[in-house]
Amino acid sequence: MTQEQWDFVNLLVIVARFVQVFGFFFAILMLIKEFPLGYTFLVFAINLVGFFVILTGILIKIFSLPEVLIADIIIIALSIAIFLKAYKVKKLKEKFPPPPKPFTRCPVCGSFIDPKGNYCVLMDSKSLLYFDIREHMESFIKNPQLYKISKEINYDGVKKVCINKEEGWIVWGQSPREVISQNP
Repeated sequence: MTQEQWDFVNLLVIVARFVQVFGFFFAILMLIKEFPLGYTFLVFAINLVGFFVILTGILIKIFSLPEVLIADIIIIALSIAIFLKAYKVKKLKEKFPPPPKPFTRCPVCGSFIDPKGNYCVLMDSKSLLYFDIREHMESFIKNPQLYKISKEINYDGVKKVCINKEEGWIVWGQSPREVISQNP
């Protein structure tokens, strides 16, 4: 192999390593953006194992340059495929409210919320409030001070509401009439 060919091979290997480092940053970005942890760690593990397998293969001269490039392409393709699946899962989770935790109570009447039943959810900037019926949520929205004081609720205004858990969140506007007039 001539010196020019050897330099080209080294350049390609260095570029491939930078692309793989991009995979690690990809996993870190997934952590920061709160993607599901299983997918995030899978991307990280694929890149880490791939990095060491390729590095070991290069050092003990098992892999040729085309094999290294093919392995890099496979690692990148797997990482992108897992990222896209995780993105889809994250978007689907964001569309619907999580079910209430056991022993969650309606802030208006104090009854327990049935996770399998029909319930309404109100999201403010800090928390989720679950209501057993729509009328209780509407009553809370009209006069939150009445329930905040009696139940010690940290409530700072409506961000989103969910009237029907199968339909998902409705982005909140400025007026409580929007919730009351929607989905009659």
